[in-house]
Amino acid sequence: MAVPARLRILALEPYYGGSHRSVLDGLAEHLDADWTLLTLPARKWKWRMRGAAITMAEQARGIAARDRGRTGDPQGARYPRDDDPPFDLVFASTFLNLAEWRGLAGAALSAVPAMVYFHENQLQYPVRHVAEWDLQFPLTNITTALSAECCVFNTAWNRDGFINGIPDFLRQFPDHHPRGVAEAILAKSVVLAPPFDSRPFDRVLGADGARGAQRGPRPRVVWPHRWEHDKDPESFLRVVRRLADEGLDFEVAVAGQVFRETEALVRQAAGALGDKLVHCGEPQSRDEYARLLASSDIAVSTAMNEFFGLAMVEACYAGCAPLVPDRLAYPELYPPSQRYQGEEELLAKLRALLTERPQPGSARSQAEKYTFERLTSTYAELFTAVATGAWMRERVVGTT
Repeated sequence: MAVPARLRILALEPYYGGSHRSVLDGLAEHLDADWTLLTLPARKWKWRMRGAAITMAEQARGIAARDRGRTGDPQGARYPRDDDPPFDLVFASTFLNLAEWRGLAGAALSAVPAMVYFHENQLQYPVRHVAEWDLQFPLTNITTALSAECCVFNTAWNRDGFINGIPDFLRQFPDHHPRGVAEAILAKSVVLAPPFDSRPFDRVLGADGARGAQRGPRPRVVWPHRWEHDKDPESFLRVVRRLADEGLDFEVAVAGQVFRETEALVRQAAGALGDKLVHCGEPQSRDEYARLLASSDIAVSTAMNEFFGLAMVEACYAGCAPLVPDRLAYPELYPPSQRYQGEEELLAKLRALLTERPQPGSARSQAEKYTFERLTSTYAELFTAVATGAWMRERVVGTT
C-alpha cells in the first residue's frame, strides 16, 4: 500500500476526557500528520461503547464524501465506495466498537488499517453490580481487538490480563465457543506507554527541574485522582486522618476530576482534616495543576483500578515521591520501596516520608521516559508501520 510521507490519520474517541483526551490531543500536536479528530463528550461510557459506532460512522462518511467533492450525491455521501481510501490510518480507543464502525462506515473507510489503543479493558474493569448488560462491554473490547490490525496496550499488565481473560469469558457462550481468539489478538499486540505533556511542569520547575522554592514549610501529600469509587479516596482520607491524630505536622491536597456522585462524600471526609487540608477540588488549569504537584512532597494512590496511572507519573515528574499499592499495573512501573501492601503499610510508609521529608525530584527520572518528547518518535514509527502493513509483515516495533 502506497502511503504519503505525511500520514492522514482519522482519530475516533467516543470518550473525549481524562487521559483519553490528553493522550490524543498530545499526539495530534506532537506527531506530524494530517489529523482528523472525531470525538464525543466524556459521559455515559456504557452508551458510548454500545452506540458511538453509529454516530461516528456517519460522521466519517460525511467527511470522506466532502473531501471527495461528492456532496451532491446523497447516496454517495452516505456510502462512499471509491477505491482510494480517504485516510491512511484509523486510530481509536476501546470505547469504540471498531467492528461495528467498520461495518457501518462503508467500503472505503473499512479498508483503512486500524490501530486501537487500550487505555483500559473491560475484562479487568471492576464492576460493583454485575448484570447481563455488562457482558456487552468485554465482548465489545474483544470484537474491536479482532477487527484491528494493531492493538496497543499501555502496560503489559493490561495486555496480559485482557489476553488471559478471554478464554474464560468466551466459555460463557451457550454454544459455538470461538477458538484461537486470544492467540490472534496477542499476535498483533504491542505495549506502548501513554505520553504526557511535560511543558506545564517545566514552566513551573524550570529547565533543570529544580523545585525547592515551590515547597512550603510543612511537608505536603497530594492525592491527584478522579473522585470515583475505583480510586478509593476513602482509604487515603482514613490514613491521613490517622496520621493527623498522631500529631504529625503536614498538609493534604486532594485534587483530580470531581464527579457528582462522590463529591459530597469526599469533601465532607476531607474537611475533617481541618487546617491540614490546603486544597480540595479539581485545579482550573494545567498550569494550576502543575503548581499544585510541584508544591507537594509525596503523591499517594489508593486505586482499586489502574491500568497505567498518568496522574502518578506526572506527580513524579513534578518532584513528588510516589506511594502506590502493590497491585494492578503499579509493580510494572514502580520499585518495591515505593509500593505498599494494605492500609497499615501505607500508614507506616507515609509516616516515614512525612517524618523524613523526601528530597524533591527523587523520582523524576522514572517519569521522564514517558514525555511526548521521548515517545512521539516511537508512536510515529508504529503508526507508519501499521498504515503500510509493515507491522504484521516485519514487526518493526517489538512487543514489551
